Formats: sequence, C-alpha cells, structure tokens
Amino acid sequence: DDVGVEALKDVEVIVPQAVKVGDTVTLQCRYNLEEEPLYTLKWYKGSREFYRYIPKELPSTQVFPFQDIDVDLAKSNENSIVLRNLKPEHTGRYRCEVSSDAPNFYTMTVEGFMYVLGKIIFSLLYK
Repeated sequence: DDVGVEALKDVEVIVPQAVKVGDTVTLQCRYNLEEEPLYTLKWYKGSREFYRYIPKELPSTQVFPFQDIDVDLAKSNENSIVLRNLKPEHTGRYRCEVSSDAPNFYTMTVEGFMYVLGKIIFSLLYK
C-alpha cells in the first residue's frame, strides 16, 4: 500500500486564505505523479464536487453548478482553477482530489480554507 503513496508525491493545495467579495482567485493543486498518468482531478467545496478534469475525455473539463461558483473554464486546467465573482457564501473548505490512471488508480486529497470577506472587513484585516 505504501507504493501508492510513493506514486502520488508532493500533493499540495494553494488556496488564498482571505479574498474580497467580487474578487477573481486562482486555486492551485500541485502534485507529482511520478510515472503514473493522470486519470482525474476533482475540486470540491466541502463535500460537493464542482469541477472535474479528465484528460482522456472531450471536453476534458466539467463544471457542476453549486452555490453560484463561477469557474473560468478558459483559464482552468489540471493544475489550477480560476473562480470569479466571489461571494461570502463561497467561504469554506476547498479540496483537490488527484487520481492516477489504470491499473493503480491511486488517489490523494488535500484541502485548504478560504474566507471571502466584505471589502471593509478585508481592508481592516489586511491593510
């Protein structure tokens, strides 16, 4: 079982800690699959999947409507997603799930928390 962990190395998620309402942000998911091909990359907010990237499928990206999350598909790929027009309800835990392809299908998940703050609160906290 340790072999699977070896194949999916250095998985890290880069999520801004706090952003302003209306901002556009990039969430990154970095990983090293070693020699394994990528099968799928998924993004969740809480337990709900809202973005999926499958290189073997056309189109390779899919967005699932959830809480008005506005994904800029043209700028999103297997490593990062761009979210536009953020709202306070977009505050929460964002999770990236990476899976390698057959025959192993190793999967790893990493997460980060992002606060979407009103402009006044943001400017008070982050001068």
